Amino acid sequence: MAPSVLCYNQAMTTSAQIRNYSWNDLEPLTRLFNTVNGLSDTEKAYDSELLTERLSQPPCRPEEDCYLAESQEALVGFALLCAEPRINRAIALGGVLESHRNQGIGLRLLKTMEDRARKQNASVLQMQIPTDDTDARLSLESDGFKAVSTYWQMRWEHDEVPPLELPDGHSLRSFSIGEDELALTELQNAAFGENWGFCPNTVEEISARVRSKLCNPEGIIFLVTGDQPVAYNWTLRASNSKASIGWISMTGAHPDHRGKGLGTAAVLAGMDYLKTKGVDGIELEVDAENAPAREMYLKLGFDRMATTVWYEKRLDPNAS
Repeated sequence: MAPSVLCYNQAMTTSAQIRNYSWNDLEPLTRLFNTVNGLSDTEKAYDSELLTERLSQPPCRPEEDCYLAESQEALVGFALLCAEPRINRAIALGGVLESHRNQGIGLRLLKTMEDRARKQNASVLQMQIPTDDTDARLSLESDGFKAVSTYWQMRWEHDEVPPLELPDGHSLRSFSIGEDELALTELQNAAFGENWGFCPNTVEEISARVRSKLCNPEGIIFLVTGDQPVAYNWTLRASNSKASIGWISMTGAHPDHRGKGLGTAAVLAGMDYLKTKGVDGIELEVDAENAPAREMYLKLGFDRMATTVWYEKRLDPNAS
């Protein structure tokens, strides 16, 4: 899903109040989240159950980590901080209604996120924005953020998935709730341990995510040799009455088993699963600097549809 953006401008100020989130705000925040992200009336739109999952995903504490901008008793902006204490990083996301931009609301929300990140002892704060959002880029750069990584957003929407050929000695099986959380945690941490921006997951975090309403255990597919999972593809799916969309959320192979075609096989297994569920398209994002992965997706028929940039700011723990 496309990242929401804190669009702001220092030239104007507003009387909007910045306050902590409470669970009484869930319904209006759901509407605001969808509007800011352009998801309203699409198959990607959040409902209150899905946003509750997003807000409560460990280690997030929404009543402390989510902030709302309110003007005339209506929500006009929000910001959510996702702390990753194992790597001393925090990630901010949020947005402001178009009708209330260029009034300083986004800047105030961003400063609130910086203060919150410092209190959680984060040494760096990061945000992901669309490459073509010039206002957000200029604002972040003026506040001391620097671009550190570029990602491609890609989409596949063909009639048939390329044929899957499993390497010799390997087979497929689906994730089992209550049994495979540790195996998935260990495999994901091993597969992405050296990737930019990856924070090692805990079993608690993985357990919460596999129980998301977007996730079906059948759609988490392991490639195994013997009883040992050595690669995987974690898919998600959403739909409404008009359309259905699938995502390749995470996919990878254990470093000890690379060079055998397992990555491509895992991706194809996930694509085949999503296609059998009737999705209209399959989306994913990939680090633009990861040439092998990027070229694999292009060969499988994915097209780049957008580009995003990660920005980061080193935090001075003594700043106020």
